[in-house]
Amino acid sequence: MQIYIITRGFTLVELIVTLTLVALLAGLAHTSWTQLLVSNRHRDLTQDIQRMFAMARSHAVHSKTLTTICPLSQKRRCTDDWTLPVAVFPDRNNDKRPDNDHVHHIFKLHNGHSNVYSRTAGRGYFQLAADAMSHGTMGSLIACSRKADGGIQMSYLALNIGGRIRVVHDDDGDGEIRLPWGANVACPNP
Repeated sequence: MQIYIITRGFTLVELIVTLTLVALLAGLAHTSWTQLLVSNRHRDLTQDIQRMFAMARSHAVHSKTLTTICPLSQKRRCTDDWTLPVAVFPDRNNDKRPDNDHVHHIFKLHNGHSNVYSRTAGRGYFQLAADAMSHGTMGSLIACSRKADGGIQMSYLALNIGGRIRVVHDDDGDGEIRLPWGANVACPNP
């Protein structure tokens, strides 16, 4: 007894429809994946900033000394260029330079996809006293990440008097955050 198997291939129309659907789904998946990556990078950036301030508070309390957070220039002085690596260091004499060239930790916040801008009236540094309170005037940072569609994902990170960071995210995605006291904050134009 012979069994005959009839084989049938795809028609050209079926093949074109299938390939079109696969290309459409791949395009949608790529866009979603890119948006997810940008969102994760931005979240990681804001968490790194929070971790940086928590570490500085811890060092200030445990070493019972003034602790400074700032990007360091080539001459090891605080600068307001937040594309540079940000240092957490003891600063007993309050000269905005690491004591004995000792740095507790370096954070690299600039990743090519996101930018951090300070709102410190040009100072570019933050300080925490031995009691973990903010030393001197307070300030804030703005974290800006460019989205795949050309928009901006942003967060506002403010240092309060107690030496803790408060974070406000741009939840509506309009590229602007309205602060509780009425001021608007936006990412600077590149």
